[in-house]
Amino acid sequence: MNYHSLGQYFYKLYAILFIVMLVPILFFILLYQALRVKMVTTPGHLFPADYTSLVAGIAVCVVWGVAFMVFYNRLKAIRKVVSLGERLSRYANLTIVRSVLFSLGLLMLTVGYFFSENPWLTIAFMTSLFIPAFFWPVPARVCRHLKLKADERMMVYYKMDDL
Repeated sequence: MNYHSLGQYFYKLYAILFIVMLVPILFFILLYQALRVKMVTTPGHLFPADYTSLVAGIAVCVVWGVAFMVFYNRLKAIRKVVSLGERLSRYANLTIVRSVLFSLGLLMLTVGYFFSENPWLTIAFMTSLFIPAFFWPVPARVCRHLKLKADERMMVYYKMDDL
């Protein structure tokens, strides 16, 4: 990710993460409305609804577990890079990958809802929208994840422009 200042870094990172999170939300809204208006029929007769909901829930847990494992394992390697700019760039890429995996999990919940029309999957989808908010890369969290010290911490925390 190319950026000229830390303010621009966070602006671009947030814009990308918002777009990544918007895709499953739009997909869910369109599918939900299409099912409500009977524009699309549910292929629920192919699979039992309980099994579909269970498979969707397990698949989401697996994808999110992989997202957390990948994030924290790769974060260890990023901390060893000397340049702050390079660390921040790699951290942004890693955060985007984690957000894409979160979105993939949300899409799995949407597909599970399509096949089963289980209202619990709708509730799970809505509550799962808060998970990325808890892991949003605010400057304090970036400093903590990268274990920045003194000057680097102040630069990132207050978005100073000396890279």
